Amino acid sequence: MSFGSFVLPWTRHVRAGRDFLHRALQAANKRGDLNCAAYSGGHLATNLLAAGDPLVDVQRETENALAFAQKTRFGFVIDITATQLGLIRTLGGLTPTFGSFDDGQVEELRIERRFTRSPDLAHAACWYWIRKLQARFLAGEYAAAVEASSRAQSRLWTLVSHFETAEYYFYGALSQAAFCDSAPAGERRRHIEALAAHHKQLQVWAANCGARRAAGVLAEIGPLSRRS
Repeated sequence: MSFGSFVLPWTRHVRAGRDFLHRALQAANKRGDLNCAAYSGGHLATNLLAAGDPLVDVQRETENALAFAQKTRFGFVIDITATQLGLIRTLGGLTPTFGSFDDGQVEELRIERRFTRSPDLAHAACWYWIRKLQARFLAGEYAAAVEASSRAQSRLWTLVSHFETAEYYFYGALSQAAFCDSAPAGERRRHIEALAAHHKQLQVWAANCGARRAAGVLAEIGPLSRRS
């Protein structure tokens, strides 16, 4: 599970770790290791989502992971898997407002208040803010995406080696770039600097695994730098 989640995705395509996650899940279920089974299910959902698998398949696997976590009362995995499912559902057009997790059962404001009241949930909160960053960016709500990015940044220390960190830097960079034109003139330099910092980290990862995300962010930096 650890090799498939925390090692391979930083040196090869994220799909390279999937077989290890399936094997970890099978072995954990066979041995009755509830912790490893719950974590493996959550990481498998991350893998499928990051790799761009069909949403119907990603949703099915994530719902299975959430049901297992609920059955075993594994609160932390419930939190992170429910967040994954919120993003998946809105991407699939299954929430009333695209880009929002609110659907009558999930309420963003209630979730955020809970995380604010409970500093010990920083790990799950960081996961939530990164997924909200993605959702808001894809919905074209760039100010809200930048705000979510800021909330995630202060908790990023909890996700060392998690692939969600890569999602944070990539979508955070794109959100900063998209928001620059509408940001007050006095704040644009700050957003460009944040964009450049995100790109620097993506370049480090690209050197290890040949990822193309750094090139995409660089394409956003050029025009903004000339206008600043």
